[in-house]
Amino acid sequence: MNTLTHALLPAIVAGLCNKSYAAPVKRKKLFTGREILLIALLGAAPDILNPHITLAARYTSWSHSIAVLLPLSMLLVLCSGLFRKLRPRLIPWLLGAYALHLACDAITGGIAWAYPFSSHIIGKTYINFIYWIPIDLTFSIVAYFLFRAFPNYMDSRERHAKH
Repeated sequence: MNTLTHALLPAIVAGLCNKSYAAPVKRKKLFTGREILLIALLGAAPDILNPHITLAARYTSWSHSIAVLLPLSMLLVLCSGLFRKLRPRLIPWLLGAYALHLACDAITGGIAWAYPFSSHIIGKTYINFIYWIPIDLTFSIVAYFLFRAFPNYMDSRERHAKH
């Protein structure tokens, strides 16, 4: 899967959770637009931090290892404490977005889960390369309708019900 899909998948999950949480009763949404963008960024982070073209390059990528999750979680907690812009309840979502990227890569060829400490590969090709483009296209369309075409669908429906 490409970097765009790795960003869109956790953003779509966060967006759907946002809508389902706020819709039934008039609650404040779970995430702001900037927080969803941050979740998307962390979903794409392994490819941004250490880009790779081939599967062999992914196997030697330090950013495609679960060993990164511990230092990343410490960095996020530190940023949350220092800057106060990063809400602490957002940290599990950011780590989850990063881990979701690793899980997607594990089912599309595998990852060296403990690199650089071990070169053992977990996962294999469960989703063939030929399906990546349709998956990318599907996620792009879903994200478009979720965030652009009907961004405030629930809010507008509630406004019309009041009148």
